Amino acid sequence: MRHALLAALVAATVLAGCGGDDEPSGSTPAPTTGAAAAPVETIDINEFKFVPETVTVTAGQKISVPNADAALHTLTEQPQAGPPAFDTGNIAGKQTGSFIAPKAGTYEYFCEPHAFMKGKLTVVDS
Repeated sequence: MRHALLAALVAATVLAGCGGDDEPSGSTPAPTTGAAAAPVETIDINEFKFVPETVTVTAGQKISVPNADAALHTLTEQPQAGPPAFDTGNIAGKQTGSFIAPKAGTYEYFCEPHAFMKGKLTVVDS
């Protein structure tokens, strides 16, 4: 009797792992384009803070910036001179902005409407 129960349990486990052609629940299908998608790093805005405050990404990488607050925010490079290397523009409450990581280097950033919100982005070559 124990052997039959064990065999049934093993068979059920093996069959559960065989899902056929359907995607497993909760998974994201792979992109269908021929080019590989660049990884997306996320910098969250939550309770008037950037989370995490310090991020390392690869040059050319897309950075997603979801704003969990109700207030409008930006994620803007604080340049030493000239225009910012990146700027999400205004991100309304409960919306998401994005930008592409610039060339390798270390960049300080802030929120234009709330200058006390600050962070640091380190960009490395791929």
